[in-house]
Amino acid sequence: MIVLFNVKITDVRMGYPYTRGAWMPNPERFDVFKYCLASTRALDPVVTKYAFYITLAPELAHRQAELEQYIYELFPEEKLQLKWKRNDFGRDWRQNMDELLTDPNELVWLAANDDHIFLDSDLNIIHSAIQTLNNDPDPNALVYYSHWPEQMRMSYHLKGELTSDKNFIKFNWETFDGIMILKAGRLKQYWERDYGDALMFKPDYLGAYHGYNCPSTVYAPTKEIVRHYEGYSHVGKGCDNIVPPLYVPEGFFEKELKVRVGYPDRKDGWINLYSAAEWLYNVSANGADFRWCTEDVPLFWQDHISEFDVNLDQNITQLHQARNASFLSATRVPMKCFDIEFDHNNSAPQDWFTNHLL
Repeated sequence: MIVLFNVKITDVRMGYPYTRGAWMPNPERFDVFKYCLASTRALDPVVTKYAFYITLAPELAHRQAELEQYIYELFPEEKLQLKWKRNDFGRDWRQNMDELLTDPNELVWLAANDDHIFLDSDLNIIHSAIQTLNNDPDPNALVYYSHWPEQMRMSYHLKGELTSDKNFIKFNWETFDGIMILKAGRLKQYWERDYGDALMFKPDYLGAYHGYNCPSTVYAPTKEIVRHYEGYSHVGKGCDNIVPPLYVPEGFFEKELKVRVGYPDRKDGWINLYSAAEWLYNVSANGADFRWCTEDVPLFWQDHISEFDVNLDQNITQLHQARNASFLSATRVPMKCFDIEFDHNNSAPQDWFTNHLL
């Protein structure tokens, strides 16, 4: 699988008015991107090449050497292709994809955003995704790897079906979002048209502005594996206390993370995991960071932890039950997405998620 980033790093934000607690750390986008890259490094056992097309905004241009050094420290040099220019136009994509993508069946982890963080605790879903797409004869089949709460709503709404391995919901849909695993042939065919000087730094614009059509098989994971750094407040305020925005934890880049599991109180300077928490840190300065258990610690954190404190007096059974309830609530949160209003009714059935309940 090829990992392909096509991004511009800038502190000038556009788009939806995402919300987060005023007390939460909110670093420069430069560090958010570094955090995103570090999470992506966890995919390395299944990656054959990393292709980065990066533009730094003028206010960050002086940090190019710093970012380049970080990238070369993070990723194996023999797998790395780095170009300091984002694909902004169709002609850019066409030239670079002709060079990069020589096998139409090669899988591509497409990231046209700088802030979708790989949070899974292992690579089981990723291995399953690769096998699933390789076995699907549809050349346009894809795995939509982020925006999990929305995908669980859409997959049920579109009458999706659970795959035999219970790791995905399979349904038919048309999407061009730049956050998917897709086959190289599909990505290359996007750019066969001449789009002239129209900005095309995201495939998202294909359907919205250029009338491109590409309905296909879509697979949505039955477990959250990636979260948008800014969270999902743009689709529903209920997300703020269920699947909140992220932040770069103190000590991450120094590999000095401190993780506490199973404590009901918050301890500053630590990542506080308490599955039975009423409030998360995003909505209360005293809240837990995540309603997770030990089993949920992200893979890319695991070699960055210097201290790990587990409450030995915790009731494991109760905390697992609370964690499972939180897991399921993320699939049922009221929201409006793709112009559809979803409430607590008509939610995905619990048996879709049995693979991932503790």
